[in-house]
Amino acid sequence: MGKVKQRRQRNARFNPLGLSEAVASDNVVAVGVNEEDSGDVTPGGLRIIGEKISSAVVEERLSGLNTLAALALDDHAATAIADSRLIRKVSLLLKDPNTDIRLVAAGALRNVSAGGSEEVVETMVQQDVLSPLSDLLLEYKNAWSPASNDLGEVTSRDVDPLTNIFVHATHFLLNLCECSEQALNFFNQEDLIHVLLPHLDPSIWGPALALAVAECLLCVSENNDNAQTALLPVADTLMQYISRPPDNSADMHFAATIAGILMNINYCSTTESNFQLVLQLLASILEGDILVHITEYAAQSCSADSTKPSLIPQDLEHLVVAQQLCLEILSNICCSEDDEDEEWNDSEVISDEEIGEAEESMDLGNKSALLPEVQEGIIHFNLFQLSLRKVQYPDENTCQALQTLKYGPSLLSKLRTLQVRALLCLQNMISALDLNDIGGSELMYSTWLNLGTMVFKDTCEDSMLEAATGAMRAIMEKFSQGKCEKLNEITLQDIKVILEAGVSCPTSSVRGNLARMVGTLGCLLVSQNTEESLYTDERTLVLSAITEFLLKVAAHDRELWVSAEALDVIIDLYSDDKTDKLAFQTCLVDSLKGIQPNFKSKYQKQKKKLGDHGALVMTVKDNLLAFIKYKAPRALKHRNA
Repeated sequence: MGKVKQRRQRNARFNPLGLSEAVASDNVVAVGVNEEDSGDVTPGGLRIIGEKISSAVVEERLSGLNTLAALALDDHAATAIADSRLIRKVSLLLKDPNTDIRLVAAGALRNVSAGGSEEVVETMVQQDVLSPLSDLLLEYKNAWSPASNDLGEVTSRDVDPLTNIFVHATHFLLNLCECSEQALNFFNQEDLIHVLLPHLDPSIWGPALALAVAECLLCVSENNDNAQTALLPVADTLMQYISRPPDNSADMHFAATIAGILMNINYCSTTESNFQLVLQLLASILEGDILVHITEYAAQSCSADSTKPSLIPQDLEHLVVAQQLCLEILSNICCSEDDEDEEWNDSEVISDEEIGEAEESMDLGNKSALLPEVQEGIIHFNLFQLSLRKVQYPDENTCQALQTLKYGPSLLSKLRTLQVRALLCLQNMISALDLNDIGGSELMYSTWLNLGTMVFKDTCEDSMLEAATGAMRAIMEKFSQGKCEKLNEITLQDIKVILEAGVSCPTSSVRGNLARMVGTLGCLLVSQNTEESLYTDERTLVLSAITEFLLKVAAHDRELWVSAEALDVIIDLYSDDKTDKLAFQTCLVDSLKGIQPNFKSKYQKQKKKLGDHGALVMTVKDNLLAFIKYKAPRALKHRNA
């Protein structure tokens, strides 16, 4: 199984005053939208907004822009707004002589780009938002200063429109570059990186602006030679930001973002001390127990006193996002570029040697694939255990309490993202590290059981299901490194819900994970038992159920590659001669004879569309018939037994 290269998500939507999505939804009226005139996304409603935006009266333009910004907080509204062609009108207001107009226009465009799909962002790019956005940002290339108080400290960006405009414009640029190659190319051509770079110091520009710039640089520096070339000369300065201990959650968020940039530009070689500094930073941020602070905040809903929690909601958001970034960085450290999935070239003939190499790359039972310095650093800073703790989620009572608080739903959403990131990170670390380095078979077995309980007891989102089953699959395959006595205690009841999900789940990646995982469990039960102990009542029930499940997936799954996963692991499971009797009892050979012609036919039709599943499917196609011929006479020997 290949490792998972994580991708970032676009930043959250903000209203024109810069408050987080959770706050914005409760403060729409505060930005100038009357309740009775809040607008709608019907053609008529958008036409009225367009008329206001085009008005010569400043107050009318502000009213229209505020209404648009509020509407864009709704996920479904962004598409309608983009399709209405209002975006071009709004983007031109980024050059309006009135500061308030520029501020709200930048906020509205940011909302639409953050709330919409990639198609919405592409539509915005096609309406030429990049030119006025670039003109606006280039104005900040000239000398300017953020507002400050009497002590010389940078004031809140909410009372400094110039800073606030820059923050919104930078986030808007980030959203465009995250989704649009055309926008990223424009970013490079206009040399916008040299507008952003001078604004990275929080002590000069304030934490909000510096963080916005850092997040944008993190996005544009990934696989972008132009940005990486511009960033390398300032890498030593960037290292200073992660070398000093963060004072608060916002500092952690900023430092984690800077660490991501340094990893993107390959500045922190694994053999140098800089890399160990990155790992140390990740550990220090992940050590923060976010659940303790969340529970403390949730307790407000049922507390009679007015005691304030140790962290305010904005600090909680900074901390949870910082931890998300740390898990992403750590996950990618354990997933080198060579490990990333590459699509098969459909025009090439795949040789036997290439198939063999592909099979080796999918074997998670191998010893650590990491460089010794990386492995030692992960172990030294206890990063696996710290990541494992982030899988935890608030209990039901805490979740219910959070739903009643202003910031609670937003925090729960971010915690769910943290949980998914943790599972993806664990999947990569389990794949890359030795079994002993991740706590041994006992800890991994209990983790496997806990993940199964967590995922299948409730209805989960696809991202959660995919991440959890991927981690469960990685754990099961890692058991091939050593004997796990606990596996012999598994009963049919323990895996019943997994078998049901493996057939009914609508997500193909989850079905593929479960097929491979269940099959691997069968292989381990066979390899870790003698022929005599293999045929005890409970073990036979488990293996028969596993076989029935895999055959059902192989015969009926709508995705050819998922069928191939099931068939591949069936071949592994029944290659052991101890399984000859079980093969006869489960009618394995007859079932495979019925599956083989249909599988071959589907392969002929789909072989040019298999992408990165090509090696697996082709291997199964070539091996299946030979396996049937091998197993048939051996199974028949037990006909009269």
